[in-house]
Amino acid sequence: MKQWTPEEVKDFRKRLNLYQKDFASMLGVSARYIIYLEQGVKRPGKSMRLFLDCLERESERKVKHGKRNLQKKKL
Repeated sequence: MKQWTPEEVKDFRKRLNLYQKDFASMLGVSARYIIYLEQGVKRPGKSMRLFLDCLERESERKVKHGKRNLQKKKL
């Protein structure tokens, strides 16, 4: 399992092309928490690291298959 440094969290969010508030919403956390992760004020716990690992694998799979955005389409 990846440790998810502040740079890795920020780079992953940017690869998903998401603002901090949208990334936070996707993860079910506050935008402030994302800011803290990206600044190194806080470190993601085990559950969050596992969740980020899963999302990263899924995003890589989707890019490989031509689907670039993980966000749900609004109906």
